[in-house]
Amino acid sequence: MKASEIKRRKRGLDKRYGRICPVCGKPIRKPRRGPTARFCGTACRQAYDRRKRALAERKKDESAEQTVSQLVRQEEDYRKRADAIRKRSLDAQKKTGRAKGIIRLSCMLQLKTILERKPELIENAPSDGYVAGLMDDIDRQGRSGDAERLLRHNGYTGPIPR
Repeated sequence: MKASEIKRRKRGLDKRYGRICPVCGKPIRKPRRGPTARFCGTACRQAYDRRKRALAERKKDESAEQTVSQLVRQEEDYRKRADAIRKRSLDAQKKTGRAKGIIRLSCMLQLKTILERKPELIENAPSDGYVAGLMDDIDRQGRSGDAERLLRHNGYTGPIPR
């Protein structure tokens, strides 16, 4: 068959048939008046509508699954962040506790040194002086009365500055 013959037959078919059914692939005849139908029959139209609805449902389901998986990922991320923050705060609490202990020991050593070298500084200490502040710091970092116990334990018998 020559190319010209194929063209002639194609033109003749194009005059008779308007389009092809998207579901089954059959050619659809052109009516004498009006536009060409989209489908060859009601069965194909219903099948097309069913497929379209199924596609829309599938897209909704996929969207819901994606949302759920995204929420799960976010939850895991937030949980990791919360665990990291909790760990940092616990570490900070431990460091703070260690620092308080070091400060308390330092203050106690200062008070003991004052007691050993110049006990008259403790006896004659004003209530808003260095020794009274040192004793307040010791009591604040530890338990109340630690400074007085330290002085009494090391043999101090004089008045305790307040």
